[in-house]
Amino acid sequence: SPRQKMIGMMYLILTAMLALNVSKEAVEAFKKVDKSLTTTIANYVIKNNLIYSEFDRAAAENPTKAGKFKTTAYEVKTRADELYNYIQDLKIEIITKAEGEDTPAIKGNEVFIEEVKKIDENNVPSEVLIGASEAGKANTLKALINDYREFLISTLDGKNPTAEDALVKSLNTDDGRDPGGQPTRWENLTFQTLPLVAVITILSKMQVDVRNGETEVLNHLYSQID
Repeated sequence: SPRQKMIGMMYLILTAMLALNVSKEAVEAFKKVDKSLTTTIANYVIKNNLIYSEFDRAAAENPTKAGKFKTTAYEVKTRADELYNYIQDLKIEIITKAEGEDTPAIKGNEVFIEEVKKIDENNVPSEVLIGASEAGKANTLKALINDYREFLISTLDGKNPTAEDALVKSLNTDDGRDPGGQPTRWENLTFQTLPLVAVITILSKMQVDVRNGETEVLNHLYSQID
């Protein structure tokens, strides 16, 4: 959507500004982007829940025709929730480790980015995600994203090349090169040495991509009923 494109552009600009070591004002701007991403995620949840309701209705009316598509749709939901929740747990772990268990930025399973105080902390995110000997949790995150992407693509069964291409791009975890041109792992390129608020925003962007991928495949599955 146009709103998503705008958020994506803001995200890219702020990432570039961070790479240039721009002032704390630029880092603070990440809070606004993260709040927009959180709103986008909430909208996806509403949209997807409506689609699941349509699968329920269709399967109730015609179990033979729609039942198998409903089953597959709920398999998509399970996989999407699994990855989404893992990312949410990472956000909570990073903020809690940086600010303590009593941080006002965490309420239950929700993150309130405007309450984060140590926005420029850049050791804790690397400790959690990159870790000693590069054995951090970003490795597990990458594996989960890869599994999720391949599951969604296999669910499309070669019948929707446009959606498949979108999934390959949005859920990409390819290794690349650092600013000096050296081959670098996806984990390091994505998270290393970035301040806490930037890492949280990147993780929120990944959650948007998870829900967007869910929507792409659900729409395809529902179209197959007819």
